[in-house]
Amino acid sequence: MSDDRSDEPSLAALLIALDVRRNALIGIVTGVVLATLAYVYRVVVVEPAPGVESSPLLFGTLAVTLALSAAAFVTLVLTVGSAVRRARRLD
Repeated sequence: MSDDRSDEPSLAALLIALDVRRNALIGIVTGVVLATLAYVYRVVVVEPAPGVESSPLLFGTLAVTLALSAAAFVTLVLTVGSAVRRARRLD
């Protein structure tokens, strides 16, 4: 029995067709910019409330979390948009 898979579409071909690499790059840049702006605003611009200790390290950790989740969200939205456009083109 031959296991010929040349006719089956591959995952790599799907990722290329949906332009996931470009979408991920846009998502990462967007997440980093958003997190940087939020960190600078909170740590540099806004003064801490009297009697409240604020740690730049804590806000840095939160900024990394924001960057990762924003990057994932933007990548997902752009990839779904690519899939919808491609599906409409096939119809």
